[in-house]
Amino acid sequence: MELGKTLLATAVVLSASGAQAQTVLRFSDYGPNRGARAAALEWFADELATRTDGAVSIEFYWGGSLLGGRDTLGGVASGVADIGTIVGFFTPRELELYSIGDLPFANSDVRTGMRAIYDLATQDDGLAAEFDAAGVRYVTNYTTGPVELICRSEVTTLDQLQGLKIRASGPYGDTLERLGAEIVSMSQADVYQALDSGLIDCNQNYYYSMRAYRQYEVARYVLELDWGQNMSFGIVMNPASFDMLDASQQAVLTELGSEFVDHVAEAMITEIDEARAAMVSGIDGSAITVNQLAEDDRTRLLEVSEEAISDWLDRAGEAGAEVLASYEALLETSGTEGR
Repeated sequence: MELGKTLLATAVVLSASGAQAQTVLRFSDYGPNRGARAAALEWFADELATRTDGAVSIEFYWGGSLLGGRDTLGGVASGVADIGTIVGFFTPRELELYSIGDLPFANSDVRTGMRAIYDLATQDDGLAAEFDAAGVRYVTNYTTGPVELICRSEVTTLDQLQGLKIRASGPYGDTLERLGAEIVSMSQADVYQALDSGLIDCNQNYYYSMRAYRQYEVARYVLELDWGQNMSFGIVMNPASFDMLDASQQAVLTELGSEFVDHVAEAMITEIDEARAAMVSGIDGSAITVNQLAEDDRTRLLEVSEEAISDWLDRAGEAGAEVLASYEALLETSGTEGR
């Protein structure tokens, strides 16, 4: 047998009577089993089992215990896992077109953004070909929600970013650098100490992640950018594992992929709102002050963001131009302007 087939994690277990078979899909996720995203995945698994009358279930491997985040795309393609969470930032060459979801568009509405990226990934021929070349089948999507800045000192305008040391990444970091900031690369796990020591002045983050990493304890000011989202962030499946399901089970999985987008959107909105409210009210005596970006600064931010989008377009070429046109149309149809 081929290596991919021998490694397929799908198990078929016969019941005592031998009359019913159960397919167990091994799901690899780099994160811990907590928070809104993990709860949404548990919902997905429960619904899949319920709607297939127990014939298809999911066995989760949390915290990278089966595959690390950077290895998930290849691991799902080879059959080490049947299904798993991918982050486009980890595989920019393989998923260049899909990385359009990480660009700083005027797209901070969670519902709109998730529906647009899902529809793009399931309808666009260019993305379909890209996933096929990577050896996986796209299932559905997540989002980080909109990007904000949490800082040691109060920042209220874009001009005040000049010279600040900001931990940031990707096209958002590129845009902040164009606005005069000094960009520092590090993991969120290291940000608390860096803010506390003054090694960095601000951090690119999301409200729920600020709370999870307790960054509000050492940085009391948030500049609310409500700037784009990271959505090159989804679930893919091994094609052979998908083909092992019967037609009705495949239909259930596909239907759930679409419903998951709406479920995650609502869960993320709730988690973001709760985290923001808790930090503004104060947690263990630490409360944040939130400043919203003025409208003229927002216009300027989006204008500078265009350069990051142009950089991506230069890399992606003609195929990227076609995907960009489709994505902008979907964003507009879903309720916001593309850029």
